[in-house]
Amino acid sequence: MLLLAVLAWRGPGRYWFGFWTVPVQRAAYVTVAFALFCWLFVATFAVLRARYGLTRRRAAGVVAVAAGAPLVVGGVVVAGVGLETTLTAWNDQLALLPWGLHRILGICVYLGIPTALPTWIAVGGAVVVAGGALLLVRRTRDRAASSRG
Repeated sequence: MLLLAVLAWRGPGRYWFGFWTVPVQRAAYVTVAFALFCWLFVATFAVLRARYGLTRRRAAGVVAVAAGAPLVVGGVVVAGVGLETTLTAWNDQLALLPWGLHRILGICVYLGIPTALPTWIAVGGAVVVAGGALLLVRRTRDRAASSRG
């Protein structure tokens, strides 16, 4: 929604030019976009509680598993293919960095990106998924109370 609002204001050419040449606009856009992204998890939690009747614990577990799973899959896939290969293919499509420079130096070297980053992301995602799975597991006390009730 944010991207569509910005594009509707001045069009894609002006948006792209402003994004790369006006640091204040770029910082504002990235800040608002990140805040809206984080709000997605809060809204999902609220919907799971209000409309689906999940407990706080189960709703937090579902949100954690849903947030961590793409990190695991994406991290494993990028690690398998190779970070440099993935970023080069992505840059070939979007032309974000100067073509010759990223071909000569490599994107990871040019931007100082650690090549182990996909592995770190996959491990971090696995930790989030495991934490969410633990929240989804019903405690023995909860099972005993529900069987009596």
